[in-house]
Amino acid sequence: MAFEYGPLSRPLEEVLAALQDGLMREYRREYLPSHRRSARQSRRLRRIRWWNREVGCLASAIDRVERETIPRIVKDTGHTFHSPDGPVRVLMTPPTKVLFLAILAGFSEDALPIPANDLATLGNFADDFHALALIGDVTLRLKVLPEKGTATVDFGALSDRWGLHESRIGSRQIPDGEQLDQEKEALARAVLGLIYVEGGIDALRELVPLLIRGRAG
Repeated sequence: MAFEYGPLSRPLEEVLAALQDGLMREYRREYLPSHRRSARQSRRLRRIRWWNREVGCLASAIDRVERETIPRIVKDTGHTFHSPDGPVRVLMTPPTKVLFLAILAGFSEDALPIPANDLATLGNFADDFHALALIGDVTLRLKVLPEKGTATVDFGALSDRWGLHESRIGSRQIPDGEQLDQEKEALARAVLGLIYVEGGIDALRELVPLLIRGRAG
């Protein structure tokens, strides 16, 4: 199966709704009464049903991000994101990649509930978090705060301010201690990296008072 990563073929909410519809269609098409199906067919139906349920949970989480998390960031930074997809990419967790790539591998290409490229792109969302966090960190250190350095920025407080860790999509595990602190800081860096990618260096420089202020304000 060949596919290329790229933008989704339509808005994220529509892609997820189409994915759910397609999974349910396939479930109904493959369904047999329990006394007529093999153990393998039963496992297959359970898997499709689980995929559909998980996609529904993701759609609900993404809706909350769009209604609650993104407006908090926009209000604080003054940056309007090009689309909700950007912050969603930051907040997608590794289990979402496992889910979408499992669906991609679970059907022949002509039977996929949505285009293969869309599934591959959704699966790739979770990888963007690390790249954006690195971009945010490097850009801040080299171009925005070259004298003060990022040690003056409380990224954990910024993450708490925006509710980033609570808004993660697709993970039910909550770390503690140092790992939690590291994840919060990386999430804030990734959001700042996204703002830089979309708005350029001036968009980040405008945030210096917010970055230095930390919890205040």
